Amino acid sequence: MRPQSRPITLVGVAGRAWRGLVWFVRGVTGESRYDSYLAHERAVHPDREPMTPAEYWRCVYSEQDANPGSRCC
Repeated sequence: MRPQSRPITLVGVAGRAWRGLVWFVRGVTGESRYDSYLAHERAVHPDREPMTPAEYWRCVYSEQDANPGSRCC
């Protein structure tokens, strides 16, 4: 017997598309970088208190200002 599969619905497809769009936009804007930082801190430095989002972004921006690299502005 074949396992039962869920029928494809418009709501399911729209929900998946929306989640994909949110994932993409968060990646482009850099918002997902804080989540990656938190995952790293919890895995590698569990004894250390992670920075708050404001502290994290302040650190990222000061690092960018100190070492501009190649960027448009």
